[in-house]
Amino acid sequence: MFPRDQWYKLGLLLYMLVWFMGSFWMGGMIKSGAIVHWLGVELRAVEEYVYYALAGAIGGTLYAMRLFHAFYDQISDRWILWYLLRPIKCAGAAVMTIVLFQSGIMLLQTGTSMEAKIGIAFLVGFGYGKLMDKLKVLTETLFNGNNEKTSGDQPPK
Repeated sequence: MFPRDQWYKLGLLLYMLVWFMGSFWMGGMIKSGAIVHWLGVELRAVEEYVYYALAGAIGGTLYAMRLFHAFYDQISDRWILWYLLRPIKCAGAAVMTIVLFQSGIMLLQTGTSMEAKIGIAFLVGFGYGKLMDKLKVLTETLFNGNNEKTSGDQPPK
């Protein structure tokens, strides 16, 4: 039998595969019209945002699977939560990033097509850490007036 940590790793791999393949499957089911309601929500009203979330989850999961492969022998209990939350955080970040682009708060020269936005959402999921760094700088600039570390993230001096 596998040692305990091997079972965790197998479970993580299956979890990521379900997210990865399930996101493609869900997008196809919505596009085909096979799923029109999900958790009490009519998907037609939020269909675009569901696609962005799914693309972000695909990007985040792909990145996580790449790291899972590269650092398989170094995975510890500390990283399990990172792997479990990665697709969820990336899906949310992808949707909100598209909203920030559409609102004009963040600027990017791309087409207005759905494919371009889905591509951006995928890149947001794949580059989630870098996006969070940029959003932190943006919020510090918008709300502090400068880029000093005076936010609630730092302990008081």
